[in-house]
This record gives sequence, C-alpha cells and structure tokens, in this order.
Amino acid sequence: MSNKTIRIGTRDSQLATWQAEKVARELEKLGHDTELIFVKSEGDLDLTTPLTEMGGKGVFT
Repeated sequence: MSNKTIRIGTRDSQLATWQAEKVARELEKLGHDTELIFVKSEGDLDLTTPLTEMGGKGVFT
C-alpha cells in the first residue's frame, strides 16, 4: 500500500503489548507495515515514589 511504516507506541507490559500486537496484525491485514515502539512512563520508571506523590493522574500515560 504505502512505503510508510505505522509506528504504534505501547508500554511493555504483557497486556499493552498484546493489545498493540493485535492492532498491528489488523493493520497488516490491510497492507500496512507496522512497528511497535515501547515507551516507559513516569510510573514505569519510578518504582519507589507513591503514586499519590506523583500527582495521581497521567502517571502511566
């Protein structure tokens, strides 16, 4: 279809990876090239600070 690759950003948890792979498979069925890009959020990187001290919202996005 196109020579452009659709990059899908996802966390590297099992659930997020499974969901992103499912989307990638559907896009590939339509002829698109895909690539998964694994990202880490503040909540993934800081495992010691309580979530409430990080602001509570948007920590994993």
